[in-house]
Amino acid sequence: MVSLDLKPVETVNTSTRIIEQFVEMIRANKLQPGNCLPSETSLAKSLGTSRATIREALSGLKALGFLESIPGKGNFIKKPNVEYQLDNVIDAVRSRMSFLESLEARRAIEGEICFLAAKRRTDSSLREIKDALENSKHIETVDEFINVDYEFHLALAKASENRLFIQFIKEALLKLDQPYYNIIRLAEEKDDSSSVQRVFGKSYDEHEAIYQAILEGDAVLARKSMLNHLQAAKQKFTEYYESIKH
Repeated sequence: MVSLDLKPVETVNTSTRIIEQFVEMIRANKLQPGNCLPSETSLAKSLGTSRATIREALSGLKALGFLESIPGKGNFIKKPNVEYQLDNVIDAVRSRMSFLESLEARRAIEGEICFLAAKRRTDSSLREIKDALENSKHIETVDEFINVDYEFHLALAKASENRLFIQFIKEALLKLDQPYYNIIRLAEEKDDSSSVQRVFGKSYDEHEAIYQAILEGDAVLARKSMLNHLQAAKQKFTEYYESIKH
């Protein structure tokens, strides 16, 4: 098993910084294809962090194609399926991690937005949500998807009647979701139009479930529907992230 010269990392953006260390070692040929990494427990001790953080970092390395797991044997460094410019790898990692981090914030905030929207909805706010939903029925491009997605989530925030939530959606949503939109755009550029269209259709179904829960005044279901929607977004992002490497 290869011996690694690892340094403890800061707790902020820990998993990303761990990935940076591994990428730097790959760049310097201190880690080469076929090298077996120490166990998660050993890595956690060396890096001064938790096993959960180690698993997140290893997942990032696997997503980038730098690591493969062999059951019963361990985690091995591998040559990626595509030739990465290592100078750009960290940007890709940070983009992925920033999106996953943004989902954590959105789960907390937009789950509550939907909970309050179901309690405070008015005829006017329901019409605005419904209109935004209808506008997303026949979208065909990523740009159209971005616009109607924003309109729908803003309409939900308005229905919550909380000015801070409205401001959050106005100022942060498009920035937080930019990595997700970029990934979908890359998939579209690869002529995977049928897959992209499925994303649009799935998103519509999830939005409709949120609207129906709010329409019925079911706050608990509205929150759950939003959390399901964000979990699906995470899954779609991960799938596209994997697909663009091949």
